[in-house]
Amino acid sequence: DEFFDSVKKEIFKESKDICDNIKNLWFVPSPFMNVLMDCDIYNGGKYNNFGIHGTGIATATDSLAAIKKYVFEEKSITKADYIKAVDENFENDPELLHKLRYEAPKVGNNDDFADSIATELLDTFANSLKGKTNCRGGLYRAGTGSAMFYLRHAEEIGASADGRRKGEPFGTNFSVSLFAKVKGPVSVIASMTKPHFENAINGGPLTLEFDQSVFADADGVEKVGLLVKNFIDRGGHQLQLNTVNVDTMLDAQKHPENHMQLVVRIWGWSAYFVELDKEFQDHVIARQAYTV
Repeated sequence: DEFFDSVKKEIFKESKDICDNIKNLWFVPSPFMNVLMDCDIYNGGKYNNFGIHGTGIATATDSLAAIKKYVFEEKSITKADYIKAVDENFENDPELLHKLRYEAPKVGNNDDFADSIATELLDTFANSLKGKTNCRGGLYRAGTGSAMFYLRHAEEIGASADGRRKGEPFGTNFSVSLFAKVKGPVSVIASMTKPHFENAINGGPLTLEFDQSVFADADGVEKVGLLVKNFIDRGGHQLQLNTVNVDTMLDAQKHPENHMQLVVRIWGWSAYFVELDKEFQDHVIARQAYTV
């Protein structure tokens, strides 16, 4: 609890720093946009809330879950050894790396041990912005969308306590880690609909990739439809689906001229696969392709 409290203090500090740096913003004149609104956007406007995105929720959750289990509960890993392994990018402790990546608790398995941490992290994020007013008189809203920062932020930090190595990306937006062993899309939806989205609802989709074979017959399509309904019934906020074929995407990297119409979902919008930077292509390929 003491360790988690220190994490919460860091979240409050980071949120304050962000808010302090977003002041006296000047909006580029856009007469056409102004004409289309029933308000004067240059003098306050109607919609003045600012959204702050949270990146890497699964990495943060899985890291804290592993620390809680192995350091504080089982006491099977000392704090010093854990810190040393992370600082060394797990180069000298492959056994710990394997344990953290593939055996430690992960968000996405409908396991409250990890899922409750994700909920508490998002509650803390929302609370850190509560009562703050921006320079246009609006509110700051906590969100779970990461935009392109599931790559950019991951490049800026070293290894993390969940077994993610330096340079490896986070899961996109509000999604599980790329290497997490999860039971399937039903358990992922169950985990990712537990947080209190009334407090943190500024964008941030749960992204699920389905193998192309799922949509080969009406039964598969109906099952995906039931998954979507389940997500909505459980109070989910935003869901985006990809239908993917890894072999097709790999071939598109080699022969883009043959796949000009291949479309994938990225972070809240769709894009032509062959027009994406390779790092984004590789991320889509690395995501888990579920079946139903």
